[in-house]
This record gives sequence, C-alpha cells and structure tokens, in this order.
Amino acid sequence: MSTPPQTPELALAEDPTAEVPAGLGRLGPVLGAANLSLLLPYNAASTLVQALLEQWDEHTKLSHYAILTTSGAVAAMVANIGFGVLSDRTRSRWGRRNPWILGGSLGTAIAGCALSFTHSFPVLVLLWIAMQIGLNAVIGPLAALLPDRVAQRNLGRASAWIGIGSLLAMSIGGAGAGLLVAAPAAGLRWIFWLMPLGGLLIWLAAPDRSSAALAREPFTARKLLWTALPPRDADYVWALLGRLFTGLGLNLVLVYQLYILTDYLKLSTSHAGSVIAVAAALTAVTAGIGIATAGPLSDRLGRRKIFVVSAAAAAAASVLPLVIVPSLGAFFTFVIVAGLGYGCYVAVDQVVMAEVLPDGEHRAKDLGILNIANTMPQVLAPVVAVAVVPGLGYRPLLALSIVLAAAGGLCMLPIRRVT
Repeated sequence: MSTPPQTPELALAEDPTAEVPAGLGRLGPVLGAANLSLLLPYNAASTLVQALLEQWDEHTKLSHYAILTTSGAVAAMVANIGFGVLSDRTRSRWGRRNPWILGGSLGTAIAGCALSFTHSFPVLVLLWIAMQIGLNAVIGPLAALLPDRVAQRNLGRASAWIGIGSLLAMSIGGAGAGLLVAAPAAGLRWIFWLMPLGGLLIWLAAPDRSSAALAREPFTARKLLWTALPPRDADYVWALLGRLFTGLGLNLVLVYQLYILTDYLKLSTSHAGSVIAVAAALTAVTAGIGIATAGPLSDRLGRRKIFVVSAAAAAAASVLPLVIVPSLGAFFTFVIVAGLGYGCYVAVDQVVMAEVLPDGEHRAKDLGILNIANTMPQVLAPVVAVAVVPGLGYRPLLALSIVLAAAGGLCMLPIRRVT
C-alpha cells in the first residue's frame, strides 16, 4: 500500500516541533465533522445509561451511576495519558495520530454497542470501562492534531470548527437521548457505530505524513513513566485547574439534568425527555452563536483569556435561577445562558491548551494530561452528588456548581503565555 497523498495544508513537518503550515484549508471542516461523529455517541450514552439504570432500579440509580462513571473516568484518565505517550512515540507510514484515532473509534463502538446486551450491573461497569479506554485512545491523538497541523494565527478558527463539531455532538446527542430515553438499550445498540465513521474521515480526508523516519528515544519502563508525568510549568498547571473547576461546575448540572428534571422539578420521565430534546436544540443555537463569534474574534484580537474567563462567568450565572426558583423557566434560562458561555468556552479553550504546551515533542501526552480536567469532573460529579443530594437536595449541589465555575475562570488569570 502506498503512502496516502499529502495536501500542503495537512502535511506535518518531519520535525514535530518545526513550524507548522500557515493555511487551515480543509482541515478545519474535517476536524469539525470528525469531532461530531466521534463525540456524539458518548454525549447520548451518558443520558441513556442513566435511563437504563432507572429502568433497572429506581432506588439505586444514583449510587450505581456514581460507581459506573467513577470507575470509567479513572480508566479514562490513565488511558488518555497512556495513549498520548504511545501516540507521541508511534512511528509508522501513516503518522503518529491517525492509526490510534481509527483503531480507538472501532474499539469504542464495539464496547459501546455491547452495553445494550447486558442486564448485569458488574458487566455494565466493565463494558463502560472498555468503552472509555477506546474513547481515550481517540481523544489524546485527536487533540494533538490542532497544535501539530495549524499555525498559531489560525488556532482560533480551527478551534471554532472543533467547537462546532463538539457542540453539534452535544446537542444532537442530547436530542437523540431525549427521544430514546424510554428505550435506552435500543439507542445504545446503534448510536456508537457513528464513531468509526469519524475515524475513517480523519484517515481518508486528513492523512498524516509518515513518522517512520523520526528519531525515537529507546524504550524503558522508567523512561516511559517519567515521560508520562506532567510538565513542571506554572501556566500549564493553571490551565489544568481552570479547565477542571469549570468542567466540574458544568457537569454537576449537565450530567444530572435528567434527575434534576425528574427529582428536583418533579417532571415525569417522558416529559423530562422532551425537555432535554428542546434544551439540546436551544443549546445548539446559543452555543453556535458563541462559537462563531469567539473563535475568529480571538484570532483577530490576539486575545484568548478574556473569552474563557467570560464564558466561566456566564456558566456560573446561568445556574443561579435554578437555585432561586426551581422551574422550567429557570431551567431554560440556564440552557440559553450556559449555551452561550459554553460556545465561547469551547471555541477558545483548546487554543489556550495548545498555547500553554511547554514543548512540541510530547504534545499528545501533555494534552492527554490536560484532558484529565475533562475526565475528572465525570469522577467527581457523581461522588459529590451522592454526598450532597440524599441529605441536602439538589439546591446546594447547584449552588456549588456556581462557585466551581467561577473559580475555573479565575484560574485563567495568572497564565502568562496566553494573552
């Protein structure tokens, strides 16, 4: 088999730390479409698995979901860093990233589909862990495509394309989950097969240059462990904490929106499913406005932090109506305001993460560690909910989400390498 043909805007320099091409070309739309295909199934699965656990046993749904997500997220954190290290070290005629993206997407689809066939909670947990491992074989290498292949002056526009894909994944995934909430097993059975399509799209439309000739340090277990450690860099740590706190603040609401609607607002499951579908559509509109505005504008102004800080503030403010007046109006206020903030956040957050990387040699690994801040909220949110909700209810949980989101924005202020 011959090496895939290269296009100027997609070619990766033989030296991974060398200057990347200036043109964005078709890579932006390809990244947007791939992120849609790769992330939509997971966004839908989170709600569908909650509905499945609710069907199995109403009384154990919170504790079982906490066990499921905590175990899966721990596996995801380890896998994200591990596959990031492996991707950085991969030497093949197809490059360092694409083989992991394609292979991981296929493995995730198989494990995700298998979720629908079990009625055993321990088996469900094991399959969820396997799905998370496959998904994180994709996420680390996929995130590295941005700093690998896009010049700094185009990072905002490229990140906006990724944000659009992620937004559509969240919105369509949420709408699909809302429509399938009464039959969660059927939804889980088929929706994960969208992931290999995204892997194929990257493979065919964004071919990587061969990495077979790149130098690689000899492998030792000690060297691998040392390489997997986070860099000692203050900007990097502040970016990690900012993403962690903002993500946890949002996850305390988003991960539990089905239970907030049924237990806090007292809606029926079917009514809650309809509300989630409408909320997903509203989020698509408001977040789309945020993405379309923030990404290109951040490139034009050469400023990133103001958008991320403002987005975190909007996320915090959006939850306040739900704390004060638990109603559908308050929920939709949250959806609209948080959607706008989310759009601004995802359009610029990945640029911030790319710009705080200390070097170009370990991009996938360093981004994998930063992605822990996306995964860790999935661990902490269920644990916090189980600790707070049974004794105090949902209002204190929502108030805590406000504090965390605001703290996430404040963590961005000390970063020096990002304006």
